[in-house]
Amino acid sequence: MSETSETLAFFIQGWQHYQEQLCKALAPLSAEQLALRAAPNLRSIGELAGHIIAVRVGWFYYNLEEGDEKFAAFNTWAEPGSPPRSGSELVSGLEQTWQVMQEVLERYTLADLQSTVQDEWKGQIYTLTRGWVIWHVMEHDLHHGGELAYSLGMHGLAAIEDGGMRDPAAQPSL
Repeated sequence: MSETSETLAFFIQGWQHYQEQLCKALAPLSAEQLALRAAPNLRSIGELAGHIIAVRVGWFYYNLEEGDEKFAAFNTWAEPGSPPRSGSELVSGLEQTWQVMQEVLERYTLADLQSTVQDEWKGQIYTLTRGWVIWHVMEHDLHHGGELAYSLGMHGLAAIEDGGMRDPAAQPSL
């Protein structure tokens, strides 16, 4: 394995661990807990998870042209009026989208990461490297996963912190 492949594998492993922590946090949540929000004008915990799933698909399916129609169907999970999903549905969505993403990440070479795709945003065409797209999806997962963790924590639910799961009630005193 080349040094570049080993470096990429290191980041994939970290992202996979983060993915697993999101799933562990969402799996036990009830419909009422998934509907909790940090503030009335912000996405609920369930909406945040659906948004993470849909954006993964948006970039990987429509920009990188990866995945099949079953994968593409997750793109609707963040649309206005989309039905609320259960914790197990959200976990399944995260796992299924991660599986496609992981297969892509394991297959891509440095040349693939440096190759470009085009995207249109608000009438303007952008040329992006595949590597940038992957970075953008990773930062998006982390950003909204952080919102999700904050929302969980503020409602006294198990949160994602320091790369792992923590139960706020089980924190050692300082």
